[in-house]
Amino acid sequence: MMFGSINSSGAVIDCIAEGSAYDIVLPNQTERVQNIAVDIGGSLAKVVYYTTAAVGRQGGGRLHFKAFETDHLDLCIEFMCGLVDRSRIRDPTDGPPAEPVIMATGGGAHRFGAELRSRLGVEIRVVDEMESLTAGLNFLMREVADEVFTYSEARGQKFVSPVSEAEDLFPYMLVNIGSGVSILKVTGEGQYERISGTSLGGGTFWGLLHELTGVTSFDAMLETTKSGDNTKVDMMVGDIYGTNYDKIGLKATNIAATMGGVYRKGLDKQYSDADIARSLLYMVSNNIGQIAYLNAQLHGIRRIYFGGYFIRGHPLTMHTLSYAIDFWSKGMISALFLRHEGYLGATGALLRGEAAPTRRRACSFTENFSVAEPAAGDSSGVSALGMLDQQADRLERLPQLALPYVPDTVDLAADEGQRLAWLAALERSAHELVALVERGALDAGSSDHVGTEDRVDAGRIRAFSILYARHLQRLGAQPLAYGALTVRGILGLREQCLREVGLGDVFAAVKRRETKAALAALPQCVAQTDVLAERERLLALLGNALAGNMFDWGASELHGALASGALDLAAARERISYSPQRLNNPGAFADRVIAQGYKRVLVFVDNSGADVVLGVLPLARVLTQTGATVVLAANSRPALNDVTEGELKDIVAEAALVDESLAAAVDEERLLVCASGSAGPCVDLRRLDPRLVALAQAADLVILVGMARAIVSNYHARFTCDSLRIAVFKNKMTADAAGANVFDSLCLYVPGGGSKE
Repeated sequence: MMFGSINSSGAVIDCIAEGSAYDIVLPNQTERVQNIAVDIGGSLAKVVYYTTAAVGRQGGGRLHFKAFETDHLDLCIEFMCGLVDRSRIRDPTDGPPAEPVIMATGGGAHRFGAELRSRLGVEIRVVDEMESLTAGLNFLMREVADEVFTYSEARGQKFVSPVSEAEDLFPYMLVNIGSGVSILKVTGEGQYERISGTSLGGGTFWGLLHELTGVTSFDAMLETTKSGDNTKVDMMVGDIYGTNYDKIGLKATNIAATMGGVYRKGLDKQYSDADIARSLLYMVSNNIGQIAYLNAQLHGIRRIYFGGYFIRGHPLTMHTLSYAIDFWSKGMISALFLRHEGYLGATGALLRGEAAPTRRRACSFTENFSVAEPAAGDSSGVSALGMLDQQADRLERLPQLALPYVPDTVDLAADEGQRLAWLAALERSAHELVALVERGALDAGSSDHVGTEDRVDAGRIRAFSILYARHLQRLGAQPLAYGALTVRGILGLREQCLREVGLGDVFAAVKRRETKAALAALPQCVAQTDVLAERERLLALLGNALAGNMFDWGASELHGALASGALDLAAARERISYSPQRLNNPGAFADRVIAQGYKRVLVFVDNSGADVVLGVLPLARVLTQTGATVVLAANSRPALNDVTEGELKDIVAEAALVDESLAAAVDEERLLVCASGSAGPCVDLRRLDPRLVALAQAADLVILVGMARAIVSNYHARFTCDSLRIAVFKNKMTADAAGANVFDSLCLYVPGGGSKE
């Protein structure tokens, strides 16, 4: 059975390990492998490969990440043999596929090159290791939203906003810590030099600790450091002075001499292997941090990235490096770490291949965690990497977006109450979705005369529920496993899980049914507001837009009313509380329209059915009558009952058949529909379809409709032009975060004035 482009024949959901997310095993998957790269290091062999649908692909693709221990290279080569076979799958629309070429980097590319060529039977093209590292880092920093982070024991992980322009990215320094340390200065794409290094690296730590304690496994060494106390081994400033040495800025707890306390009999220090391990870790990390800082000072660089097998996501190692950079820079520079740090080389090597899937601008890839892999060599056990799904187009920033911009209203990792509430609510909603499907609430009605393909497959929806629930449970235990934890992220993860099991548009039949009913009611709805005076009409239209936003299958509180058909526009109005006043100023917006009007209005629409037909369209109609051009931005892909670009174009065309004003606006291209670039309920205004960005260049008003677009995301967004948020607080979590109540309204007009920089 084909789930879209995914062959699900024989598919099973397999639990990788207790406490980790389920993986989807697709034994007959026929995605075509287009590019393969491998980075073979002394400890791990990392494979990155790029796939496209084998038949009828429509742009875009997917980057996958896989790691193997170099001691078990046979498993890696066996895996790559399978990839080579999949690279030879032929698309009937194309000619025969080109013979695969595997890009290889790392020391093992030379050591095992002959074996790879012999066993894989393809060309192995070796790429310089440092070139691969910098190319991979440049790419991942631009394309992955939660790639870069800082770390300390007190604050944990804090993710750094992605960069989009070259002037924001360069110059930087990469400190690659393996057995030894190489320090690279990177000033542009392909422009780098090794400016320094040290032999005091991971090999020093491993060798000394093995000799002193007999421990042979690196993972065991790192585990040992967790329980150690270096003050039982090291000589501290307090051991010498008895207190702080304030005159030169040294605290009593600073290390004066690594291992210096061992030979001082007067200190009478009793120590264990764990204490030695921690002391040596501090020694190596502190020295690397100091050398890195001094090189940064020498070359005038303020961004220092750390990578390499020595780090491996180990919290204490990252904390020590961070402490060293913070100490020597007096808090002016932070150590930066990377979620994909183990895959920098393989990613860079892949990008050096012919026809590689690379883009020069940011945000053309989205991380998909529906099938997650452990981070390469991650010793902490809490980090995972998703696949990178490439968009068909490059995604760009809204021109009117003021900076700095953070799309998310609540940081779920920092707010435990919100985190627990959202994770529990979304897990319940997944089970409720199964119940809705099983009782036929999402099937097409009998009057629609559609085939069985419109019935949502109960087996698939149950598979989705299990898969999504396991992800939510993992995030409950490990909030930062998938990067920054936000409502936008876990709502997007829900759509990814649905698509991964072949459920592309669960609410398709419901959307058709509700849209048909709403279109029938449109003439009367318009007639009721057309008889009102100008200001009263605008206020009534805003009220209808709020009422229409209640038709949201993403709100569990409304499932019963929506499934029974008991909710109409009048009933929706009655359920809304038009308060608090600080979140509602519709009169100010009406006065602004009457006084000056707008030239071009960008509207991010929400749900299909009554929301867009009876709420948004009548408002857009009146704005076009005042002389504005209105651009309606709809989802590029389905999410819940959100309207998509294709659906909205059909809706506007049908509405124009029954309304002369809408027909004129469509004919004169004053009412336009465009894809937003979004595939989830929320919208990231840095990641928009380039066609929409082009249409939005002259916009002097941005309207955000719906709880996901105006409250869950973009609640704090600022714009250089006027903005209007129209939404209803439809669950307790969003209401609590804003100091509102469930079913309170948000109709907030804000004049422009933010800075673009």
